[in-house]
Amino acid sequence: MKSRRTTSILLGAVALASLAAGGCTLQVEADVPEVEITQHDVMFQGVAPSTAGAGDVALARSFSQQHQRLELPANLKTEMKAMGVTLTAKSGIENFDFLKNMRVTMSDGVHAPVELIDYQRADGAPSTNVLTIESANPVNTLDQWKTDAANFTLEVAGPLPAVDWSLDVSVRFAGKLVYKY
Repeated sequence: MKSRRTTSILLGAVALASLAAGGCTLQVEADVPEVEITQHDVMFQGVAPSTAGAGDVALARSFSQQHQRLELPANLKTEMKAMGVTLTAKSGIENFDFLKNMRVTMSDGVHAPVELIDYQRADGAPSTNVLTIESANPVNTLDQWKTDAANFTLEVAGPLPAVDWSLDVSVRFAGKLVYKY
């Protein structure tokens, strides 16, 4: 029994060596399962009543996610795409009915920011305290993961609340690895 197994392993090794010697390349592809990062309690200040009476107001808030620098070998091609964003109402708000527009970007301080989500509330959209937005065109964010921190900026607009309010922000990522030898 052992000799069959040893023979099989040796034949496999010889086959791989002959492929490499013959100029053939070996390519392995794998999908990276979806990963979610969450920032809890992102705070926005309430809008003064005199400002709120002027119509829609826009505010921006940024937060940073520290992570280990992603260093990959040269023969490994990788994509890491933002698949969507979920907002969860926390303090000061019961739902996201006031939110007309929202934009979420990601940067690393080295490369230009990339837009993850550009949301416009549809007329008559149902009231919700959890807003999930799928990316219409997921962008590759791999460069932003090659530093020690990713910076996310939320730009919100609409008739914003007069009281301070907070939300949780979750961003979902998925990827693909391609190794060529």
